[in-house]
Amino acid sequence: MARPDVTDRWLEHGRRLGARVEAARPRHATVDLGFRLFERDSSIGGGLLAGALAYRLFVLLLPTALLFVSGLGLYAGAADKSTGEAAREAGLHGVVASQVASSSSSDARWLVFLLMVPAVIYATATLYRALAIVHAIVWHGSGRGARATSRGIGLLFGALLATLAAAQIVGWIRRHDQLGGLAALAVYLVLAGGAWLLVSLELPHGDVRWPSLLPGAALVGAGLLFVNVFNVYVTTRLVEGRADTYGALGIATALLLSLVIVGRLMVVSAELNALLARPERAA
Repeated sequence: MARPDVTDRWLEHGRRLGARVEAARPRHATVDLGFRLFERDSSIGGGLLAGALAYRLFVLLLPTALLFVSGLGLYAGAADKSTGEAAREAGLHGVVASQVASSSSSDARWLVFLLMVPAVIYATATLYRALAIVHAIVWHGSGRGARATSRGIGLLFGALLATLAAAQIVGWIRRHDQLGGLAALAVYLVLAGGAWLLVSLELPHGDVRWPSLLPGAALVGAGLLFVNVFNVYVTTRLVEGRADTYGALGIATALLLSLVIVGRLMVVSAELNALLARPERAA
């Protein structure tokens, strides 16, 4: 009798594992929650929604990066410093610092800076509207009627700035004090989660009160912390160690992966809140 190949054996193990997990669903609330979350995500096309958010994040990142780079160059000129010194003061190191320093030395810094301000505002507004549509689909089953408000756009922009600032502060503390860096990670988790909670209160969320939005905020905070730590300890070192091989392509790949993860977190956080607040409506 012929022996089954490795693929057949792994498929059989997967089927057995799936059967055991399915059998544990009635006995364990967490397993049942995971199944219902997966079913809800599949029913609304969570992967496609996350991809749309990742694209909007990328569209926002482009003018924001140009605004930051041109602003860094303007600061370097006003402070009579080199762009490399200004990049290091901003917390950038290695290949990232060299790329930013070379880009910020352009002669058209004022023009780029002025043009990118309205571009960043527009990109933030489109991202917020996409988030509002996603949350309306999750909570109400349709994105019709989702609107972008000036308050919501401002909160989203402030939340993004707070998250980036918290990441820079954590990085600075980590470079100077390892034990303090561990405590700073907890602070980052609270700040990132709190910022997303404020944004979630402005987005469509049914008639539930703010405590019902805490699970999703905690998920986003923990997910952003994971992305930040992974990029600092894994992605950055890989790219810097192979700068001659990957260079900007490696940075772009890591960046796109991070944006996809962040988009997924945004969708799943809304699904988790809706599922816990209204379990009877789970698809």
